Amino acid sequence: MTKIYQQMIQDVPILEVTPEESFHKQLPLVIFYHGWRSSKELVLTQARKLAQKNIRVVLPDAMNHGQRITDISSIPSFTFWNSIQGNLSEFSLIRDYYKDKDLIKDGKIGVGGYSMGGMTTGALLTAHPEITAATIIMGTPDLALYAKLVRQDAKRRGIYVPEDLEKLTGWINDYDLSQHPEKINHRPLLFWHGTNDYRIPYRQSKDFFDRVHGESYADQVAFITGYKAGHLVETRLMDKVANFFEYYLE
Repeated sequence: MTKIYQQMIQDVPILEVTPEESFHKQLPLVIFYHGWRSSKELVLTQARKLAQKNIRVVLPDAMNHGQRITDISSIPSFTFWNSIQGNLSEFSLIRDYYKDKDLIKDGKIGVGGYSMGGMTTGALLTAHPEITAATIIMGTPDLALYAKLVRQDAKRRGIYVPEDLEKLTGWINDYDLSQHPEKINHRPLLFWHGTNDYRIPYRQSKDFFDRVHGESYADQVAFITGYKAGHLVETRLMDKVANFFEYYLE
């Protein structure tokens, strides 16, 4: 059995999911991020499966989402990147909250997410060596290439794109795992991506894996292909994610 607690960490609304009666015990910590136009509540099934593995799970609402919902900017992807940037800026706040309470067992911290949350995860790996293990589920590690595709698509469709949008989102390059793959640094990293994903191209994740999997720093990187799968997470995949974190955070 698991229990769900709703609270605020400063101005970040979170759901904390733990095994029943383990709220005050030291547990491995997993911070799991939801996707674009989703919310923390919509990843509760994944969180319960993780908590059943004796893991403390934290589900934050990204900026502009859930309890923090806002209108989307008419500038293509601007709100999207702002949401990811918010996740990156708030990660240390969440980590330190549990660290200061001495609730992280053996310093084991996992990070994962779906879609936009997967892209957040890849970005966090470039900046936080304290992350023990991570999962990128139907999200690209190649942020700059994805941003370029969005800009090109918007121009094709006649949608206004500022001439300096690439510069305005230039921070992406510093957090782009594809540009800094050595930051994986031997950590366990699991990718899953469907071949028929219509939102985030499958090839972006698979090409990255094919490029790095022979490198020494990527010796614990694994890739699961969802053949003919779209942009959707099924229960069996949630179980794989839970098993992955159980193995590497035990």
